[in-house]
Amino acid sequence: ERVQFGKPIGRQQALQQQLAVMAENVVAMRLAVQLACARGLPLDPALAATAKSITSAAAARVANTAHAVHGAIGISEEHDLQLYTRRLHDWRLAWGSESYWNAVLGSARLGESAPSVDWVRGRLFG
Repeated sequence: ERVQFGKPIGRQQALQQQLAVMAENVVAMRLAVQLACARGLPLDPALAATAKSITSAAAARVANTAHAVHGAIGISEEHDLQLYTRRLHDWRLAWGSESYWNAVLGSARLGESAPSVDWVRGRLFG
């Protein structure tokens, strides 16, 4: 195991914190997708837009943090992180970026007269 500053690298508090934030983002992505898919097909357009927006934004944060944790090796051809990151960014932008889906979601919200809290509750717990 690699040692930096007298400690194994996996025991560095700053690194552990970054990994915890990455895990938090992964949980948020999973939850958004599970909520969107919970009622089966066809998907609620607002929940699908929310899931796509959340997963696209969180995927970018996870990729950036992964590169910060790995350092220069993450962009080298010898390491697979660069392959995963390229694919992740391609998938992130497929079928619209988070900005596009946020606009779709905003338009759907503006088309309703209910207060925002009621609108969100209705979508989530319908």
